[in-house]
Amino acid sequence: MSTAAHTPHVPERSCVACRRKRPQGELLRLVRGEQGWQLQTGHRTGRGRYVCADTPACWSEKRLRRSFGPQAGTVSALLNVQTPQPAIQDPAMR
Repeated sequence: MSTAAHTPHVPERSCVACRRKRPQGELLRLVRGEQGWQLQTGHRTGRGRYVCADTPACWSEKRLRRSFGPQAGTVSALLNVQTPQPAIQDPAMR
């Protein structure tokens, strides 16, 4: 019998813009509803698309075009308006 500590399963998802795999909690989930694409928080059911939460470069229209097609501009605007920009730390301030 093994006495190694059990590590809990952490679900991983891929960002549709940069294709990087990350833990699900580090990504923003977008779902398509009756009113178009929306950020979803809380309980997650059905299909959705994930984008890096801390990388504004992944929110650009050009990077989202592969997954969202002609709606990439709308999704990019949604992410830039509804998501706070991560603080950029100046190395000189450390």
